[in-house]
Amino acid sequence: MPLTRWQKLLHRVRMIRQAVSNQDFPPDARETIQASRAQALRWLNLFHIVAQGSAAPIALLCLKGNYPFYGPLLGGTVLFLLAVYNLLFYSIPAQKRIVRPYACLLKTLNICFGLCWSSLPIIVFPQGDANDRVVVAGLLVGLTSTTITLLPLIGVGEFIATMLIGSCFVALWISWNQNHDLFYVYVGLELAIYLFFVLTLCLTVRLLFTAFLLNRQSLEQRNSIVSLLLRNADDEAGDWLWETTMDGRLQHVSATLASALGQSREQLEQSRLTDILSERSSSHGLSIDEAGLDRLRQCLDHRIFFRDVVIRGDLHGEQRFWSLSGRPIFRNRIFIGYKGVGTDVTRTHEAQESASFRARHDLLTSLPNRAAFLEDMERYLIEAEEKSEPFALLNLDLDGFKQINDRFGHHCGDQMLKKVAITLSHTLEAQQRLYRFGGDEFILLERGASMTEAARTADHLVNLLTQAPIRLSEGMVCPIGLSVGIVVSCGGVERVSSLLEASDLALYEAKSLGGHTFRFYNPELLTVARRNRDLIRALPTALEKGQLDIVYQPFFNAQSQKLCGFEALIRWTHPEYGRVPAERIIQLAEEAGLIHRLGVYVMERACREAHGWGGDLVLSVNVSVGQLEAPAFLEDTFRILRETGLSPTRLQIEMTESIFMEPDAATFSLLHKLQTAGISIALDDFGKGFSSLGYLRFFPFSKIKLDSLFVRDMLREPRAASIVRAVIELAIDLGVAVTAEGVENREQLAYLRRLGCTEIQGYLLSRPLTPEATSHFLKVDHSLLSQT
Repeated sequence: MPLTRWQKLLHRVRMIRQAVSNQDFPPDARETIQASRAQALRWLNLFHIVAQGSAAPIALLCLKGNYPFYGPLLGGTVLFLLAVYNLLFYSIPAQKRIVRPYACLLKTLNICFGLCWSSLPIIVFPQGDANDRVVVAGLLVGLTSTTITLLPLIGVGEFIATMLIGSCFVALWISWNQNHDLFYVYVGLELAIYLFFVLTLCLTVRLLFTAFLLNRQSLEQRNSIVSLLLRNADDEAGDWLWETTMDGRLQHVSATLASALGQSREQLEQSRLTDILSERSSSHGLSIDEAGLDRLRQCLDHRIFFRDVVIRGDLHGEQRFWSLSGRPIFRNRIFIGYKGVGTDVTRTHEAQESASFRARHDLLTSLPNRAAFLEDMERYLIEAEEKSEPFALLNLDLDGFKQINDRFGHHCGDQMLKKVAITLSHTLEAQQRLYRFGGDEFILLERGASMTEAARTADHLVNLLTQAPIRLSEGMVCPIGLSVGIVVSCGGVERVSSLLEASDLALYEAKSLGGHTFRFYNPELLTVARRNRDLIRALPTALEKGQLDIVYQPFFNAQSQKLCGFEALIRWTHPEYGRVPAERIIQLAEEAGLIHRLGVYVMERACREAHGWGGDLVLSVNVSVGQLEAPAFLEDTFRILRETGLSPTRLQIEMTESIFMEPDAATFSLLHKLQTAGISIALDDFGKGFSSLGYLRFFPFSKIKLDSLFVRDMLREPRAASIVRAVIELAIDLGVAVTAEGVENREQLAYLRRLGCTEIQGYLLSRPLTPEATSHFLKVDHSLLSQT
């Protein structure tokens, strides 16, 4: 026989030996095979019980006639053993393997079964008649074939089969001595062949069963590894596999794992994984990623699946990040350890940190952004509530930034924001943190701050920016201001949205005072804000139902005593809040996006009313910058003039100096078109706002209206008188009319006439009149100037 055949034969013998005994299997395979055999024994036990339980009554019934003592004794003994066997077998815990004491008892009881049935052919076969011998042959053949159900109990089935067939040989030997008949020899040879077949079948089935278990275990191991390695397409591939025992110690350490952890395989074998990672994390002064390490310990202790647990460590002096995934391994519900995969995700982690920084920081100033503020505040509010810690929220807004941005371009605006961010950041203390909230708005969180400390901080920041102009890279020096709205919390229950709303209201209050200052939030501001919201909601309805009234204030020629026209003024009496000032109506309309609709409403009603005055009386209508910017302003103005029949020469449009904030070619073109159509243009509130002297050469104004602030103070303040005199002289030099607003006494009237003022308007002459009162005013003598 060739050597290869001998080797195959030896290999088969070795497998048979392993099938008979578990000693040559690895520990994990041995545990698996033992548990699987216990489970198989539970499945096959029913067949064994049925075989024994049915054979005992047959023997009792068939043998009680010829063997009145032996038959009942045999049947009763088997039934008693069967009851003890069931009681013992079903008391074994179902989730554990059959331990040695139980296995020994089960083997002993089955051997007792074999001894009982082995007595049957020895006692009955030699002395029995033909019927008894048929019963003996049938029972023994059936019981011998059912010994295969005892294969999970190693050697028991083969031993019982040998006992049963051996007892048959004894019975044949006794019968041969009584009668030397060759029949017994033939039956003996047949039994020997049958015994060989039964023993070979038992060994073969056990061999196949063991091979099946080993293959299944190998397949499970491969599946567990594949399931760990089958990661999402966007994940990095696993660098190394790791495996632990049931107590968390590494085993089967690979060279890649040892290289990743910077230790030898011998050092890692039987070392706890968490201990090694903890040492790696704390080396070279690195802070331990406690969250990741604690999560890893928790998963290992509770034997649960985990994935992508990131541990920060050190390798050769460089910071590294490892992502660990693992799953507990069970063999027949018995925990035997962990298997998993580790990945070096240092580059991915650094990229994520960079992306997280970009998501939480403003790219222009590198300050934390709005998202970072909202996230930080949610956490800090919980902490402040637990500690009852006060804090202040300062809403910072730059004054004059829009003008700088529009005049010099966005490039200079960006430089300004960078310079301001650097300036503010250099003043921060440990308990303060600055955020860029968007545009030219910043948020400063000051922990542990009282109202006094918050006021000191705000005053310092306002003075810092106001007194130190920002120098840009182009050499330009741009003055900038700062308005601050402050809300102080005492550490109670707060919401971020409420705090922001409160700081916005305080900032709005500071802005309304002209900026360059700070204001604290108080509940009255919230009342005003709610009032404004109610008014904004009510304004569209008021426009639709015509609830806004138009009144007319006359203005006169100061020298000829002649009535020149009327200025249309808007009035609104709200059913809950009473009379709303005209300036506030304009602000509300601009905030609600209704300014163009409001302007059309006023001009249409005023033009229709003015058409009925007759003569050449002028209608003066105030127009805001927001109305001029509306695309349909020019078209609607001409349409209203056509529909009402009012001549364009009788319409005068008044606009404030704010038009100079953002001058452009479109504005110039619009004003020229209005002038070309015959509409006169007046500059209202001259001297009150933005310095506009340089633009009087370009804008085709037909009149300048002197603000009432200067008229009221000109007789008692020399500076105010000088301004009034200078404006009138400037108007005379430019060839435009000048109207003095707010004339309230005859001394003011006489002084203005001496200076050469063109027109006058004020309560001395007439208060604003309703349409009905205006019609009556036109019918009476109103030459009040003759009395002066």
